[in-house]
Amino acid sequence: MAKATDQSKTGYVTVATVRSRAEARQLAAKLESAGIDSLLTVERAGESASAKYRWFNGVKVQVSRTDVQRALHALQQSRAQEDKSAPRERKSELAAGSSPCQLNLGNWQEAVIAVCAIIAVAALLALWLF
Repeated sequence: MAKATDQSKTGYVTVATVRSRAEARQLAAKLESAGIDSLLTVERAGESASAKYRWFNGVKVQVSRTDVQRALHALQQSRAQEDKSAPRERKSELAAGSSPCQLNLGNWQEAVIAVCAIIAVAALLALWLF
């Protein structure tokens, strides 16, 4: 049995929460390439969840408590490398035919604002045309 002083160094700690399993697998692969074992868990909202996070079903990337610092450092390094290459990738995506006007809706409030804006534009066009 573990002593009380040893319990603080056991268990898993969440180092990232993402929206898709694919993104979680990418982070897990980056951690694995750095020699860090990780665990993926699905976050499910329950009745007692706060209203802000009720509809969020994210995927948590967890590592052993002893590997937290190494994992955060590895993820920060991979993010820095991605940020350096991101402008080139974004330009190639636009050239490939993707739309530069995309709605990145993070929560229901942003979705409501986007729908209201679309309805307002449609109403203005209808008034102008008729």
